[in-house]
Amino acid sequence: MGAEIHGLFIASLVIFIGFIGSVLLNKHNIPDAIFLIVLGYVLGPLTGIVPVELLSGVATYLGALALIVIMFESSFGINLRELLITAKSALILATVGFIISSLITYFFLYYIIGFYPENPLMSLIVGTIIGGGSGAIIASIVQRINAPSSLQITLSLESVLTDVFVIIFTSILSFIIAKGGGVEPQTIAANIAASFSTSIVIGGIAGVLLAYILDRLRKESHLYTMAIAYLILLYAMTDFFGGNGAISVLSCGIVLTNLSYFTGVLPSKGIIERIHFQLYSLESMHSELTLLIRMFFFVEVGIVMNIRDIYVVTIAAILSVLLLLGRMPLAYVVAPGLGFSDKRGIAATLISLFYARGLAAAVMAVLLPTNLMSYMEVTQLPPDLEAATNFIIQVASAVVLFTNVILTIGVIVMRDKIRELIY
Repeated sequence: MGAEIHGLFIASLVIFIGFIGSVLLNKHNIPDAIFLIVLGYVLGPLTGIVPVELLSGVATYLGALALIVIMFESSFGINLRELLITAKSALILATVGFIISSLITYFFLYYIIGFYPENPLMSLIVGTIIGGGSGAIIASIVQRINAPSSLQITLSLESVLTDVFVIIFTSILSFIIAKGGGVEPQTIAANIAASFSTSIVIGGIAGVLLAYILDRLRKESHLYTMAIAYLILLYAMTDFFGGNGAISVLSCGIVLTNLSYFTGVLPSKGIIERIHFQLYSLESMHSELTLLIRMFFFVEVGIVMNIRDIYVVTIAAILSVLLLLGRMPLAYVVAPGLGFSDKRGIAATLISLFYARGLAAAVMAVLLPTNLMSYMEVTQLPPDLEAATNFIIQVASAVVLFTNVILTIGVIVMRDKIRELIY
């Protein structure tokens, strides 16, 4: 059998398993990430069918494409008015929860495990990588367990925001770690501010321009294909001009989703209604591409993950439990604001369980070595830093797996309690 036929068989298997996982996610609240990571482990470390070295050439490109689809998909869920006025609980839960999760991970790795003592930021970056839940997994499950609408909206929006936080703050820390040695903090801050402002401005302009293009070409076929090409170009151009491509794509999507706030730069107000209608179609097609990328990336995570390393697995398991426990006090504080003063404990437990890590964490962990090399302007990381990034990939991958398993078990155990929140 030729190598290309062998590869096609594997690709077909991945897509079929991914589809079955998606069905199980929709019908039985079992995250597809679990099946895909296990499949990757079977194809890689367990059987050796797919060697890890085979992924080195495609991981960077697949990771960049994953960042584009994550950020664009996240932008669909960010309504600025809703976020600032009617979704304060989600904003608090996302912001404070992300900080708590990041700090818990940092203190555990740096002070208890003693991970990379030369630079405490290496422990903190693990915290930002696994600091937020998965938008795709959490939003899908919470809508199907018949949870109260206030919980559905809050948890869905929180997971969208934390996906963004994971990508943004991990990118910032990657830059600081790479440039930190011998560089003044003011210089680092100035570079970060310049990068972010460049990204936001380019993304904002690109969003208005994309709205105009979509409106002018609204009667043409295959608009989504053009939109994806546009986003890839935007990502690449922003990086070329010294910005952050992921933030630029997010800014572009937010402008599209909130066009009513940018009427002053639009040729006519009628474009808002037409683009709003087109976004439904774009969002539907974008979910298909997102699913396809998630399939292959989670399989890649399984291939690079070494479950036989008891040390890494133990650390990941402890972190998964600590992240759950650390979330509970915040959930207990937020619950009354969602209308659960009488059943505060049940609501807080349910909120805490919806913390499964997903694609954003996996992508940022896998891309960390590449990003560090890019910022350091080298082709090979120092041996100690390379070993540290490999450890981070292993831990983050296992945390993704464990947190999804905990969420699945938790939802099953709390099935009867969820009904009490409704009645």
